[in-house]
Amino acid sequence: MAMDETELIKQKINIVDLIQEYLPLKKAGINFKALCPFHSEKTPSFVVSPERQIWHCFGCQKGGDHFTFLMEKEGMEFKEALEALAKRAGVVLKRSAERKDFRDRLFEVNLKAQEFFHYILLKHTLGKKALKYLNSRGVSGSSIEQFGIGYAPNSWESLTKFLLKRGFTYQEIITSGLGVPSKSSIYDRFRGRITFPLIDGKDKLRGFSGRILFPAEPKYINTPQTPIFDKGSFLFGINLSKSEIRSKKEAILVEGEMDAILSFQSGVRNVVASKGTALTEGQIELIKRLTDTVSLCFDMDLAGDSAARRGIELADKAGLNIKVIQIEAGKDAAEAVLEDPKIWQKAITEATPIYDYYLTSISNRFDLKSAADLKKIGEELIPLWGKISDDLVRERYIQKLSAFIKTDDKVIREAVDRVRKSQSSFIKVFKPTSTQDNVVNTKTRRELLEEYLMALLLHIPPEANFVPSFPETLFLKELFRHLFVLLVLYLDSISFKSKAFGINEFVSTLPEEMVGEVDRLYLTEIDSKLSDPTHWQKEVNGVVSELKKALIKASLEKLSYEIKNAQEFGKMEVIEILNRRFRDLSVKLKNL
Repeated sequence: MAMDETELIKQKINIVDLIQEYLPLKKAGINFKALCPFHSEKTPSFVVSPERQIWHCFGCQKGGDHFTFLMEKEGMEFKEALEALAKRAGVVLKRSAERKDFRDRLFEVNLKAQEFFHYILLKHTLGKKALKYLNSRGVSGSSIEQFGIGYAPNSWESLTKFLLKRGFTYQEIITSGLGVPSKSSIYDRFRGRITFPLIDGKDKLRGFSGRILFPAEPKYINTPQTPIFDKGSFLFGINLSKSEIRSKKEAILVEGEMDAILSFQSGVRNVVASKGTALTEGQIELIKRLTDTVSLCFDMDLAGDSAARRGIELADKAGLNIKVIQIEAGKDAAEAVLEDPKIWQKAITEATPIYDYYLTSISNRFDLKSAADLKKIGEELIPLWGKISDDLVRERYIQKLSAFIKTDDKVIREAVDRVRKSQSSFIKVFKPTSTQDNVVNTKTRRELLEEYLMALLLHIPPEANFVPSFPETLFLKELFRHLFVLLVLYLDSISFKSKAFGINEFVSTLPEEMVGEVDRLYLTEIDSKLSDPTHWQKEVNGVVSELKKALIKASLEKLSYEIKNAQEFGKMEVIEILNRRFRDLSVKLKNL
């Protein structure tokens, strides 16, 4: 059953090692801490427990195990995370015999089509012209293999016939985007085109891009939106470049497949192609999982293109540092590499920060001496400057712009502030308040004390001989009462065997629905001094007495309200009883 497979995988992979590949973890007592990768924060509230093999962020409240971490960080489905971790742990998964779901069939039909295209290009006379073209563009044999490039012959149904023979249905061929339904039947979407398989970061073949051999329109066609392909959340080449992007801490974004392939060939491998100039949220999300710096290389003026500008705004808002790569004489990356790979490398090292690029773009497109042009420059740049999310960066560019167009920086700052105010009042209406780090719902002091006591009870020092001297009614929270009773039962059972408290063993005795809360409490930071039994016992006693006081205070408040009520209605004998109770509780509170 899958259950033992997941447990086996978890035993073989230390969660600390797994997460450390994505973020720098620092030791914090018995746990490790980091800045959370799932929300922006300045103080680390992401905690990993080697003992429990779990993680939890106290800021955004996400948490879980190896599988949930990969699902969150890599956008995987459980099945994909299971396969990835099984491979890493060397665990062979038992294939469930159930019928393959239809998405699996779409991946399979793509793989078959890929075999067909690749074979035609390399082994068939129909592919000769395409092969010659690729060689003339400088694409090497090893790149053709590495990227799985192919050729779709210029015929209406050669691929469809091939796939039908291999047991795929008309419906599967249409749904995968490989075939287009026609009046009488179905014809191939890709005809007379070089094919580039679109493989995602998890090595799944999701679709194809087809490039014409000879001048015709459109130059490129892509697999349409299908159940397994969405152009807006796809980057070409990410399957080969993701580890390089991580280690170089920068993603280079080019426009077409050829640019990415030739860049890769020349040794610059942290490169992906976006299949268009306007960055989408899905693509930004993919980049953010790997790095926080992106350099854009498109052979057009990004500042003058409103769709490209919108994408750049989204990237800035997502916290990416954006640079622009410009190649001399307006070449694209593929042309530069062919002429001399050094031209491409030089352009990358000289990439300009995006807002500097906007300034140069302005000077190329407008006349700085003309009043009408100055107005246009203001209309274009002031809103962009207003959207710079970092205060220091914004201030620096206000000064740069003022020097650039020789206008007092005070005037520009006021204009930018006006834009920011109009943006923020709109945002306030639609955004939940408080975007600080560690967004925690406010809890009462009493709730925090209960949580702290529970967390302490989950960290009983090995040498402590602990038997609770207080009842479960000390906790108001139902879950904590239940948990406390189970803890006392567990402590009883181990005191017979004179064994030390073990968190993993205790958790294994709990009902499934309590484990998440126990893990969260177990990861709460507790002072390292408290691993000493005497300190720990003293702390527990302190918190217990605080909670008792809180209980009595709450009762006193309730009583004084009842006394007031009884006085209003002149119920003398009730007042007498209530007053006596009030006095007793007050004495009790004093003695605590």
